[in-house]
Amino acid sequence: MEWLMREDYLRIDNKLLFCRHNGVDPKRISILFVHGLGDSGLSFEDPFRDDRFGQFNLIVPDLIGYGRSSGAADIGDYGYEAHVGRLWRLIKELGLKELIVVGHSMGGDLTTLLCASDKHKIIKKYVSIEGDVTQYDLTISRAAVKAHDKGNFEKWFENDFKEKLVWGKLGELRSGRLYYVGVSMCRREAFLANALELVRRNTSLDGKYKSEIGQIFLSLKIPKLFCYGTKSLARSTLKFLEENDIAKRAFEGAGHCPMTDASGEFYDHLFQYITGSGL
Repeated sequence: MEWLMREDYLRIDNKLLFCRHNGVDPKRISILFVHGLGDSGLSFEDPFRDDRFGQFNLIVPDLIGYGRSSGAADIGDYGYEAHVGRLWRLIKELGLKELIVVGHSMGGDLTTLLCASDKHKIIKKYVSIEGDVTQYDLTISRAAVKAHDKGNFEKWFENDFKEKLVWGKLGELRSGRLYYVGVSMCRREAFLANALELVRRNTSLDGKYKSEIGQIFLSLKIPKLFCYGTKSLARSTLKFLEENDIAKRAFEGAGHCPMTDASGEFYDHLFQYITGSGL
């Protein structure tokens, strides 16, 4: 099995965006993977080990403020729209013409907005891995906002979140260990800015379901699939998906990160979904 991954920095708007990839061939379909809050592209390294995915351009950036990418001078440059704008810049810089998009957790929020802003219709399919679509799955971001409101975000981040939750509780899982690395690298100001926006944009509407992102997700006309772990997703979110006839795939026994904790099953299904084989 060949190790396909390369690493590069791209300068975008005076910031350095770190990107894992396997080379860009303009004749190949591209798969763009976007990580979640506090995470990094380490959570999407597995397809680089899978020979089946060698037929695609694999593009895995670390968002600005996360992983090995640089930070931003202005806190506003960590906002959703800024992240999405840089993803479009990355797509343009690499010359990607036909895209499959995969977003995890907050990365699902960002990729929902990316798909909604696709003026040239280059995104052909979309996979959200527990991206936010309701107000019911905001556990970490709500805790961050609560700590911020009490004036003890820094202490919460280092002790309650990073050491007790991520390492102490989740560290027994492969996803938890990878997440610990991501959390250790991410800039806390980026984490907090995105946690605040996560909560705001997924609790802003009136009615039963309050997520602005969820309504945008429903409005997307491209083929879309929602993937989730059965130990993670809120029942009310599953009900939202069922009420709106959203195509979904459960990963039995997995938590919030089925792409790492059920990696074989997840990438088998992703390959089938992308190629249309076996479905």
